Amino acid sequence: MPRKSFFLILLAIALFSCKTSKDLTYLKDMSDQELQDHLPKKPAEYRIKENDNLYVKIVTQNAEVNNLFSQNPVSTAYLGNQQQSFSDPSNQFINGNIVDQKGEITLPILGKIKVEGFTVSEAQDAIHKKAEEYLKDYIVQVKLMSFKITMLGEFRSPGVIYNYNNNFTVLEAISRAGGVTDYSKLNQIMVIRPTPAGYKSFKLDLSSEKLLTSEAFYLQPDDLVYAGPDKNKNISLNATTYSLLLSSITTLLVIMQFFRF
Repeated sequence: MPRKSFFLILLAIALFSCKTSKDLTYLKDMSDQELQDHLPKKPAEYRIKENDNLYVKIVTQNAEVNNLFSQNPVSTAYLGNQQQSFSDPSNQFINGNIVDQKGEITLPILGKIKVEGFTVSEAQDAIHKKAEEYLKDYIVQVKLMSFKITMLGEFRSPGVIYNYNNNFTVLEAISRAGGVTDYSKLNQIMVIRPTPAGYKSFKLDLSSEKLLTSEAFYLQPDDLVYAGPDKNKNISLNATTYSLLLSSITTLLVIMQFFRF
């Protein structure tokens, strides 16, 4: 095969592996000042499930009483490091309240309280009602600490993301993961969500405005977001091999031509 043919093959591979800016553009079919009045107004309320981790705080005007209901009695050292106590997964596990197999959490003094299947606000009401047996003039705060999202595949910084915002969208999650790589397929993003009936999957197209109306646009705790690679990645990964192979064949042809003459 002539050297020219090999160069044409190499050029074809290079052109085939190139992406245009359109291939990497999010929501490319949205126009200027377009009103999306059909968007969901708010995400579906999350229902607490087994192994969720809840932060529960009961506050009265009496510091000593507060300590009785606290898993971590307040001290000067604790107050100085309170924010640090909930800043990483290990501390969250120690300072939180895990929902057990019976769907209950166990609180100091109050004992076991059923929370599985409740929204966070409903769980807060249940704890507040239980505390009425012991307290007056108090407030109860409940937060979901185990809102984590797993980002896998063609993201610049894949891994686990911890979120403390109930209105957490897939676009925010992708931004936290550094965005997608040049090898991702924007129209083939997968969200895998655990449900009581099993795992449910959603295919998202980041390049289309239809993304904004998807049930998976708002993420829920323990969702997995996967961005698969496109065919260009294999070409790019094998480009060096192709180049060396073509170079070797070209060199061989040159040698053959030389000895022919």
